[in-house]
Amino acid sequence: MNSADFTMAKMRHQSWRLRLRSHLEGKEKIDIAEAISPRDCALGKWLYAEGIAKYGSLPEIKTLETVHANMHGMVKRILELDGAGKKDDARQEFQKVGPLSEKIIELLTALEKQVATAK
Repeated sequence: MNSADFTMAKMRHQSWRLRLRSHLEGKEKIDIAEAISPRDCALGKWLYAEGIAKYGSLPEIKTLETVHANMHGMVKRILELDGAGKKDDARQEFQKVGPLSEKIIELLTALEKQVATAK
């Protein structure tokens, strides 16, 4: 992944978070299967198709995998609450997504820097 790829991964991740919020506000429908699967979102597809293969020796990639999976687990809970009509609980849980999302961005940035300095 070059610098532009890392930038795109960060942008897609941030966009996805905004889409989740729009879904909770009733403004947009998201693909539930993609939302709850850490393998089916754009970042997950990259992570499992090439990220781990290329950068598996870097500790940040394993941390990224764990934090990313944890975030999708949280999203599953949020969507279950939302689907059960517990809108306030879902919105409250959504507040926990922010710190995990920021950690993912931090990890992608750290990986980007390591890859750039290794060239």
